[in-house]
Amino acid sequence: MSEIEISCDRGRLDLGYCYDFIANSYWSRGRSRGEFDRSVEMSLPIGAYCDGRQVGFARVVTDFIAIAYIADVFVDPDYRRRGIASMMLDALHAHPDIARVKRWMLATHDMQPVYRLHGYEDLNETIMMRLDAESDDREPLL
Repeated sequence: MSEIEISCDRGRLDLGYCYDFIANSYWSRGRSRGEFDRSVEMSLPIGAYCDGRQVGFARVVTDFIAIAYIADVFVDPDYRRRGIASMMLDALHAHPDIARVKRWMLATHDMQPVYRLHGYEDLNETIMMRLDAESDDREPLL
């Protein structure tokens, strides 16, 4: 099995591949390519790669202090069940630019078990939230 690499380098993202997947997902049917590109531009994206090929994607919409919303998470069907979504979540939670964020939120219809493993709790059937207790112990910004 080849090694999976996780990267926040925007230059590595294959936006065409990501859009093709997301445009056919249950959560964003009807989103145009321009809307997708703009949403990535206004977010902190992350990619998963295997042998130089992109196999996963997620993005975070955030104010970098109080709240982060995880969106558009997917893993290529040929690479599922290898922990790739978990690797992307771990990398996002540890990202230095958003280390101060206390409230992490997301919406999902079918992946609650994966998110629960990362500290997310159900607020209702689709909305989940994770509180980062360690964010209170970080030095305040000046």
